[in-house]
Order: sequence, then structure tokens, then C-alpha cells
Amino acid sequence: MCLSLTTAAREHFRELALLRRVRDRIGREGIVDLEVLARDAGMTAEHLSRRFQLAYGCSPHGYQRLATAVRNREARGPEPAVA
Repeated sequence: MCLSLTTAAREHFRELALLRRVRDRIGREGIVDLEVLARDAGMTAEHLSRRFQLAYGCSPHGYQRLATAVRNREARGPEPAVA
């Protein structure tokens, strides 16, 4: 394997790990402040938003809305059965 390809693959996996940490943090803490998330990931807000969208199919804010909806649904408990 070419050395530059190996380096690129390592960088790609490192970025995916950072994005996974951002995703987990959003799900756990509900953090929406993109600037804080980006600074902690060592990226600009624009870069983080673009890369997050490519990796997960929605923006960090969109993911936060989905995570909140799931938490709210779980807190309500099971839906009553309709006859």
C-alpha cells in the first residue's frame, strides 16, 4: 500500500473517531453550540458541520433534535395499545 494512502486512511479514521465523540456528546448532553463542539474536536464549525453531515446524514443540530425526540419518547414510556 502506498504510504500516502495509508496516511490518508489513518486521517480518515481519526476524523471518524472525532465525529463519533461529537455525536455521542450531542446524544448524551444535548449540546447544540456548534462552536464549542468544533473547538473541542479541533475543527472549524463549518468543517465539522460538513463532515458530520457526510458521516451521519444530518447536521449536528438535526441530530440533536432527533436525540431529544428519542429521549422524550423514552421518558413517556410505552404507547397505549389502540383497539
